[in-house]
Amino acid sequence: MEKQLILVPSVTYAMRAKNILDRYRVKSYIERTPKTHQVYSCGYCLFVPNNADTAHDILLRNGIKIIGRVARDDT
Repeated sequence: MEKQLILVPSVTYAMRAKNILDRYRVKSYIERTPKTHQVYSCGYCLFVPNNADTAHDILLRNGIKIIGRVARDDT
């Protein structure tokens, strides 16, 4: 199964982003960024199990800086 991860510049951004998504009732979790992608972010990202595109748009509209998105395979 593939996970959509939204990379943010700091753990503070990750916490703010999770709070915003909670208000919009979009499920998300803060987790460690996989080592292969830590060069791009602070080491924390948001896992969005469903509606990653919607979550991405909501975060941008609410002023959250997004470094990028990656897919992680959990096999």
